[in-house]
Amino acid sequence: MALTRAARSWSQLVLQVLLLLTGLGLLQVVAERTNRRFDLTPGRELSLSPVTQKLLAQVKEPLRITVFFQRGMREQYAQLLERLRVLNRRVESELYDLDRYPDRARSLGITQYGRAAIEYAGRRTVAPALPEDELAGGILRALRGRSRRIVFTTGHGERAPGGGPESYGRLAGALGAENYVPEGHSLLDGPVPPETDLVLVAGPKHDFVLPELDELARYLKGGGGVLLLLDPAPLPNLARFLASMGIRLGDDFVVDREKRLLGTDGLAAVVELFKQGNPVSDPSSHPLESGVVLPSARTVEVAAEAPGVDAESIARTAPSAWAMADPARARRGEEPSQAHHDTPGSASVVVMAEVGSPGDGTGHRRGRLVVVGDSDFASDAYLDLLGNRDLALNAVAWAAGEESLTGTRTKKVPDVIRPLSPLVLTAGQARAIFLAGVVIEPGIVLLLGATLVGLRRRRG
Repeated sequence: MALTRAARSWSQLVLQVLLLLTGLGLLQVVAERTNRRFDLTPGRELSLSPVTQKLLAQVKEPLRITVFFQRGMREQYAQLLERLRVLNRRVESELYDLDRYPDRARSLGITQYGRAAIEYAGRRTVAPALPEDELAGGILRALRGRSRRIVFTTGHGERAPGGGPESYGRLAGALGAENYVPEGHSLLDGPVPPETDLVLVAGPKHDFVLPELDELARYLKGGGGVLLLLDPAPLPNLARFLASMGIRLGDDFVVDREKRLLGTDGLAAVVELFKQGNPVSDPSSHPLESGVVLPSARTVEVAAEAPGVDAESIARTAPSAWAMADPARARRGEEPSQAHHDTPGSASVVVMAEVGSPGDGTGHRRGRLVVVGDSDFASDAYLDLLGNRDLALNAVAWAAGEESLTGTRTKKVPDVIRPLSPLVLTAGQARAIFLAGVVIEPGIVLLLGATLVGLRRRRG
């Protein structure tokens, strides 16, 4: 009987060991056949951005990336290239020490450390190998075969693509990384230059004259793209131009005292309500979850239907906002009031529209227009707050016909001094802080206290 019990115990032990080894073996097989990684870094630095993922999905032929690095810097480039290769097996890469292979580098047009030669379908481009968006821009140039042209209008006090915190220097850099070439042009000096993919009107302080608006209308009807970023200011001609397409430009100032950002004067409007499924503020694959900050916003809304125009409001402020009828009162810090004809409630601040009749036989796509009731949000001082960068670049991409570039991007670490130091949280983060500080932590203390009291009573 003793031997039988011993044999049974040993057989159970052997069976358990075999089951354990079998489980470990199956786990190893699954691990080898499944490439799945979890990025727990705060800014998801170890993952490709959704825009880069959508771009790689367009690579249908072999894409070769040759990077020349400085000694000791190989690994940081290798990690990014490996992420590209995992996502698309058509991506091939090589890394060379520039000091050891200078002739090979020169043959590919490279003379600096950290540059990549990107070859695709007989085309070659050279781009920085880091950061990710710069390399993605080089891949995009190799795929498209040409750069895209953006015209910044001038002559009305608009913001320039370079300068101080109020300029669009950082936005121009981001556009350059995504294959756009920005340049200035006055519509009074002539029509929109040929092969222009987008006309950007960045916060004019003075109104446009009628011949300029006629040129914008002609360009739109011909299938062009226009992005209007309009601060609260009297712009009657521009307002009538938009009204002809059924879009109302409000002569007001949006404020939101309840959703005030820490360190601000309360004038900034926090936009959290986005129309689902649109490619600008709510791309289908990765919607903007963090919201957008418009430091000085006016309302923009669809007021009526217009022939040949399909317009829709795609972003609204929170219900706690007010549209103050007198912008001067808002800037003085006065409280909103219905007695002064101020309008409470959620307000539309972004409108997108397609202009022109579909299938008109001209062979051109419909013109695309995006109107945002603020220009500060895309300036150097505010571009990297919440989802501002994504909204600005998505609006550019959609209006210019590059839907593949809409989505969220790798978050940037700002290196400029802002006029404010806000503390901003998403709705999920706010709920997590509330639960942790108000529910979970007191609950743990209460549970420990009840346990101690119970133990003491049991001991007598």
